[in-house]
Amino acid sequence: MYHHYTFTTEQLGETEWAMPLLAQMLADWGFESFQEEPDKGLLQAYISDDAWRESREIDSQLATDAGALTLYDIAWHYRHELAPSSDWLAAWRSTTFEPISLRGRMLVTTPELAPTLPTHELQLLIEAYNSFGSGEHHTTRMILEHLLDYDVTGAQVIDMGCGTGILGIAALLLGADSLVAIDISSECVTNTLHNLQLNGFAPTERISVLHGDAARLSAYPSKADLLFANIHRNIILQDLPSYVAAVRSGGEVWLSGFLLSDRTAICSGLASVGLEIIDEATSEEWLFVRTRKVRPKQSQDKASE
Repeated sequence: MYHHYTFTTEQLGETEWAMPLLAQMLADWGFESFQEEPDKGLLQAYISDDAWRESREIDSQLATDAGALTLYDIAWHYRHELAPSSDWLAAWRSTTFEPISLRGRMLVTTPELAPTLPTHELQLLIEAYNSFGSGEHHTTRMILEHLLDYDVTGAQVIDMGCGTGILGIAALLLGADSLVAIDISSECVTNTLHNLQLNGFAPTERISVLHGDAARLSAYPSKADLLFANIHRNIILQDLPSYVAAVRSGGEVWLSGFLLSDRTAICSGLASVGLEIIDEATSEEWLFVRTRKVRPKQSQDKASE
């Protein structure tokens, strides 16, 4: 069972910057998925029943089924209702999903639309249940575009907070040898398994989809060549040590899901665990950071002898 909150504001001239800040705050409170319509001043947000019951912020800030919330001088009105899990896919299919062509090379679309669209070198089929990651959001798109420029052939990949599985599936389509996809939401695990099947993949010794958090990474010490984490800033900062432990020396950790205004906090966290920034990109107010696990100085000295 999920809880569905609808937030609206009449201050339409401010939604381009205010809506992402509201979504970020709600994500910090445990909300998992968002549908944004800035031109209408409308944000729909979803949170699992377990997270809803555990959230102290919801108790204090969203205690009634209808009310108001002010953030950075923007007044938001909200309405709360239950959203049964079985309604998710039908609701998503009823929305207008625009196929996404990435550099004319990869097409992200749905099974229904695929036969009507121009052929691309790579086609990634996605159906979203309640999961973040259909390629529409700036953070997902930035990672996918960088992945097209990266040689992932033969790589061992981990996708933390996999959502729909879009990033891990893209890596497999581009030639990755193995994938471990992990999400704390059982709905997302189911969604990722569904989308793997749509794209011709199935769980095997080299493809695993796991329910859990960063603690699951302890089974994969220093294994990954590439790890994705396109999730909330606070979770990333908390779990950075686990990400680093799961990546081989010289391997890469790609991070997004946070705002440009979070850069200072993110950079501080990266430095504390031995990750160096090798590239970054922005899309509107969102930031993507590509990092590499720094080899211990002793190993570097031996390599240069």
